Amino acid sequence: MAISENPLLKGFSGHIDKTIVVKQYPGGRTIITAYPDMSKVKPSKAQLLAKADFAKAVAYAKGFLNDDVKKQEANHRLANRKGTLYHALITEYMAVLKQGK
Repeated sequence: MAISENPLLKGFSGHIDKTIVVKQYPGGRTIITAYPDMSKVKPSKAQLLAKADFAKAVAYAKGFLNDDVKKQEANHRLANRKGTLYHALITEYMAVLKQGK
């Protein structure tokens, strides 16, 4: 980990060619770290199930956003939401999923 004073990296965050990661922290600090090697990480069954549930939630939300009639209905139904319609639909799906468990 290194703290950079390079003005070119100020305000930049993300990875560069999957070799280094640039992070911004409070106080104007820019931190540079190695890109994480996740090749040996094995997700648990619970993590895989959660990932599959989230993928279904994304598909659910995109199904509404790609159909104008469904999108208008969802926009009306979720009019009191905070954030985007997409995120509200994902939240809605996850809440229904949680009730079923």
